[in-house]
Amino acid sequence: FAGFGKAPKFPHPTNLERLLRHWSATHAHGDADRQALHMLTMTLHAMASGGIYDQLGGGFYRYSVDDYWMIPHFEKMLYDNGPLLALYAEAFGASADKVFRRIVEETAQWVMREMQSPEGGYYSTLDADSEGEEGKFYVWTPPQVQAALTDDEYAVVSRLYGLDRDANFEGHWHLHVYAGLQDVADACRVSPERASDLLHSARQKLFAARDQRIHPGRDEKILTSWNGLMIKGMASAAQCTGN
Repeated sequence: FAGFGKAPKFPHPTNLERLLRHWSATHAHGDADRQALHMLTMTLHAMASGGIYDQLGGGFYRYSVDDYWMIPHFEKMLYDNGPLLALYAEAFGASADKVFRRIVEETAQWVMREMQSPEGGYYSTLDADSEGEEGKFYVWTPPQVQAALTDDEYAVVSRLYGLDRDANFEGHWHLHVYAGLQDVADACRVSPERASDLLHSARQKLFAARDQRIHPGRDEKILTSWNGLMIKGMASAAQCTGN
């Protein structure tokens, strides 16, 4: 299922960075270790598609409680997201994989939107809980999703994120990518381009609907070391994307 170890499963960005650096060094010497690159990219894709990544708002939760990157501990930490932002940016630079660029852009947008102090620097964490329940801000029921979307949008989203399957978190659905967009398009009898457009509009609507909920609490301490990690991440993102 990609990554290192079993549940609770952490991203371990420095381990993954080691794979990237090893591949880069062997590539520079004309004998690229493609297995190292595969281990890296497989894991980055698994995390990007998993529930450990906020599929609507960007950014990574702290760790997965299962082996599949599906259900996270819903806390978001600056010190995780800084190194992961840098890692995805550097992986995009190495591979030109458009998925990695999207994760970089969405995570950077989340950081600026929710973690950046107007006085400078970045806040520390977002809580896992809201209204006394872990994950309440982030999870859904199919009727909630249907109410926000058109029928065509829901057809794509339900297949992609598993709303047509059993609940995966305490009677609710936490968004986790179960199928590729091509398979979803085939099932919905639309082109991949149409499925992509429907997914984009659906994610915007669901994000707007979620934003009306009571947000998790935020720890607004500004810590020098954690800020250093995020500043590096944002600088790497800028360097690799040109943004």
